[in-house]
Amino acid sequence: MTGFLAELGKKVAERWVALLVLPGLVFTAVAATAVVLGHRSWADTGLLWRRSIEFTALLGGPRQADLARTALLLAALLAVSAAAGFVARALGTPVEHLLAGRWPVFARPLARALTERRKRVWDKRRQEYREAEEAGEHGRLGELAEARNAVALTEPRRPTWIGDRLHAPATRVRKQYGVDLAAAWPRLWLLLPGSAREPLTESRQRFDEATALGGWAALYAALGLVWWPGAVIGLCAGLVAWRRARGAAEVYAELVEATVDVYLDDLLERFDDETRPIRPGRGRTVSERFRKAT
Repeated sequence: MTGFLAELGKKVAERWVALLVLPGLVFTAVAATAVVLGHRSWADTGLLWRRSIEFTALLGGPRQADLARTALLLAALLAVSAAAGFVARALGTPVEHLLAGRWPVFARPLARALTERRKRVWDKRRQEYREAEEAGEHGRLGELAEARNAVALTEPRRPTWIGDRLHAPATRVRKQYGVDLAAAWPRLWLLLPGSAREPLTESRQRFDEATALGGWAALYAALGLVWWPGAVIGLCAGLVAWRRARGAAEVYAELVEATVDVYLDDLLERFDDETRPIRPGRGRTVSERFRKAT
């Protein structure tokens, strides 16, 4: 048991350092550079070197006092770095809401406008697909379907692509099986073997890591108030976070839908004795049971 706890503590410490301390140290160094240089001297490496020498000189003195000040400085540096990491992780939640289209009240008019715009584009491409299908132009159907799905797999309900992609499995599962995915998913998760849970968990973690990177992007962008290169760093990090979140959302949503396709029958067998195949009426019956008349 002691060995297990020691190994567990080691892994937790390694993850804590990798996720919080190391990125926090980099941010702290950049923040110190921003404060020292400012806008006017944004690239003055000579000034930065002189300030570093002056700061190092402050640590001089008797050996014991020097060691104490160094230890205090390292402790403060670790604390500030960890605090920056926690703030970036906390900012990951509003970043996720932003990417997923769950915007605050004051931004809802803009959200509605963007959603309507996406819906018009989607309707236009769906109509083009139907016209080609009626005209028998089967060679174009694949291209037209891909163009429509590039906007959204289902009718757009969110102002962002990521929001609609994460919402698409619930819509598609309801149309195909008549199952309320929000009600069925916790029960389905309990039936999944480890081999099925692992890729779902990993894909969700990749999405969370992308939103956390968005939190770091917000912190770096804030440094742009005193040192404009910080805004550039924040913009670049934000673009990377968006791209990663988009890819992770695609994988996660696809895995959720695939999980339902593969394991839904096992779930329904536990709550309904009707025979296969799965029909919408059967799914609605089980969903009503999950909802418990609420």
